[in-house]
Amino acid sequence: MTVPIVGMILFPLCLLLWTRPVAMLHILLFAGVLPAAAALVIGGLGVQPAMLPALAFISFVLLQWIMGVRYPGDRTVMALCFPFILVVIWTVIGSLIMPRLFMNQVMVWPQKGDTVGGRVLLSPNFGNISQDIYLIINTALMIIAARFLTRTDVSIEKLYRSFLLSGWCVVIICAWQFAHRVAGLPYPDIFFYSNPGWAVLNTQMAGPVPRINASFSEPAACATFLCQILFSCVWIVLQGYSVAWAKWLIPASALALASTTSTTGFATMAVGVCLLPVAIMLTGVTQLMGNMMRLAIGGAAVVGCGVLVLVTVAPQIVPAAQLVYQSTTEKQQSQSYQDRSQADRDSMALVGETYGLGVGWGSNRASSLIPSLLSTVGIIGGIGLLIFDGMLLRAAMRARRSVPPGPDRLVIDGTLSALTGGIIAACISSPTLGLLDFYLLIAMLVSAIARVALQQREAGVRINSPVAPDIFMEREAQRNLLRNS
Repeated sequence: MTVPIVGMILFPLCLLLWTRPVAMLHILLFAGVLPAAAALVIGGLGVQPAMLPALAFISFVLLQWIMGVRYPGDRTVMALCFPFILVVIWTVIGSLIMPRLFMNQVMVWPQKGDTVGGRVLLSPNFGNISQDIYLIINTALMIIAARFLTRTDVSIEKLYRSFLLSGWCVVIICAWQFAHRVAGLPYPDIFFYSNPGWAVLNTQMAGPVPRINASFSEPAACATFLCQILFSCVWIVLQGYSVAWAKWLIPASALALASTTSTTGFATMAVGVCLLPVAIMLTGVTQLMGNMMRLAIGGAAVVGCGVLVLVTVAPQIVPAAQLVYQSTTEKQQSQSYQDRSQADRDSMALVGETYGLGVGWGSNRASSLIPSLLSTVGIIGGIGLLIFDGMLLRAAMRARRSVPPGPDRLVIDGTLSALTGGIIAACISSPTLGLLDFYLLIAMLVSAIARVALQQREAGVRINSPVAPDIFMEREAQRNLLRNS
């Protein structure tokens, strides 16, 4: 057992700030941009850095719950998360039953395909247990954080701003790695890639252009995170929110995304551009079309000036860019694309072979999200997730329409757009959405919806109830108790 550099930083930090759960969530967001690093290495397995603040937060809040502390939005949060909880229960039960029910009857792609090199017969394996553990921790963080963040003395707006700040961290790391790959600037590989459980692709090239993966295991994973940042920044800027550096983060994250030369990132952005007018029409705010046009014109002007400067200073960039464009458009002819497509087709075939039940969580690993989910949790799990997504989206739209622009609405708009970007990217080329910072974004969205519901409920009591002063005195006493705890 060894403790890498990241763990040497996080262990004392989490111990020192254990009694400050809000600080743990901020640390989690920044640790989430280091998924290829490890806070602790046990044998050939590495504990992701975000796991330390997540477990510290969960342990402290559970201890408070045992001591009788409750939060004002508990009921609303549990109502919103109930479909997801049912899906998790079905998933865990299925991971125990399905590999035994269909053992040696179907062929699956294992979790660690690089050690096998092909499909194997289905059988119970350690992947079922390990993936269940990750899922349970992710779900516990999502529900506990969502309930905790309904506290009136907690600023979820600051937590969302930390998410945007983590985007700046990734942009800086991208620029750092690019300088390392091009000019030989020292770059701490041992710090960013200390997890032995990850196959890190940090030496890939797109012709003469280095492919940047920053602190992630591969360029596509880095592009997925940057898509979340870019979707979120574009949407809140269009909405007119005044968030420090959000406007500048749009071109910065777009440039970092381009440096990954990831087809996943480019395709996700293309889908986002197509969905943007639809999102504007759904919100019913027509003046956003004018904001979108101004943002597009300003972005085109910045990009045009940047291209002219680059072509003048470094004319060799033009053939390199042409080569990158050609490799992107011809991606379907590549062997890697054919292999991933075959894994997706094989995974979709498992749905029929198992009568729609799936082979169990952790038994099969496809190349993209939908085949991976359907092949493991089956049609029942897929329908449950759709119900959860639909309920959450409907509740978010209803909440944002019921309040004027403010902190809670900012979090709803920002997290909902970020989650959309992450899901679209995963549907293109990621088998799962298992990172803790993604589940924390869901928790922030759920808590913001619950806080709006509480505000509406209190406003109704304030108007209609003759005993409103007594109710509010009781609520104020509860808030003081929460602050003291």
